[in-house]
Amino acid sequence: IVLSHGGAVVEFHGDGVMVVFGAPKEIPSKERSAVEAAREIVDAVPLIQVDGARLEVGVGIATGEAFVGNIESVDRVIWGALGNTTNLAARLQAMSRELKASIVVDGLTRARSQGVHQGFEDRGELPVRGRSDPEQIYALPIPEEGTQPIPIPPGVAD
Repeated sequence: IVLSHGGAVVEFHGDGVMVVFGAPKEIPSKERSAVEAAREIVDAVPLIQVDGARLEVGVGIATGEAFVGNIESVDRVIWGALGNTTNLAARLQAMSRELKASIVVDGLTRARSQGVHQGFEDRGELPVRGRSDPEQIYALPIPEEGTQPIPIPPGVAD
């Protein structure tokens, strides 16, 4: 799903994954691509059953600058992304549980997502752990059991 929207998987960490859009290759409308990919992931993950239990996922998306490229230590080189933006995305993902949301985005991501933010609720300015200033937060609620996800209107996702 990530690759089909132009994203790049940076790392797997525990049961999470960090993904970037717009690096290493520039893509137009990276915020839109990220939200579209997140919606597909949120729809796909519950279809996976583990020991009869449905899996759930929470996604955090933030827009901003990051240091992206090869990071070298004494014994290895990895391709990675570092910075306040990646930290904010991780914090938004962590907030998805308390907000009962499948996707949580910052205000800049919502503003640049080109209409694919249908169904997201304005949660106002909220404190984010590790940050001195609150962030404008938008969240896509977790669909109730047995309901369909909010579709992207025709023509918007084309």
